[in-house]
Parts: sequence; structure tokens; C-alpha cells
Amino acid sequence: MHSHSFAGRTSFNDGHTHDYQGVTSSVKDFPGHTHIMSGETSLDDGHTHLYRSSTGPAIYVGDKHYHMYSGVTLVADRHTHDYRGATSFYNGMS
Repeated sequence: MHSHSFAGRTSFNDGHTHDYQGVTSSVKDFPGHTHIMSGETSLDDGHTHLYRSSTGPAIYVGDKHYHMYSGVTLVADRHTHDYRGATSFYNGMS
């Protein structure tokens, strides 16, 4: 079983951005596997946003792999933000 860390900054909407970070769900390493990622953004402009999405399938580079992800936060203060990025690498099979 393994997981990945992730972090980034949301899109600029309604005059501000939010930071986010976390660790994906833990799953076995097999071709095509994905992870769930969820959390709450930083407090900016007086509010936070919740988010939940799945990563894309594993992208292997030698013995390591990572995942791309993208999503849209839940509505807060009458707006949403987009987020996207790549997880950390995982090295090894489980």
C-alpha cells in the first residue's frame, strides 16, 4: 500500500487564490491505479473551500510513478476554484 503527497494553489477567482495540501488515499501499486484526494483549502478572503477528486492513473518513470490530478472546489462565498497538479513520486512496488 502507498500514498502520495500533493500541494498547490487554486485558480485566481473572485479576487484571490487558496493554497491546498494533503496526502492521497492509500492503495496497492498496480498499473492504472488511482487515488482519492480530499481536504480543505487555506483560509483566504474570509473563507475556505472543500475539495474531493480522484487522481489520474499512475504514470511510471522507471521504478517510480506519480499521478496528475485536476478538480473544482465546492462552492463557498458564491464561487469555486479550479485546482490541478501532480502528486509526489512513489518508488517501489507494494
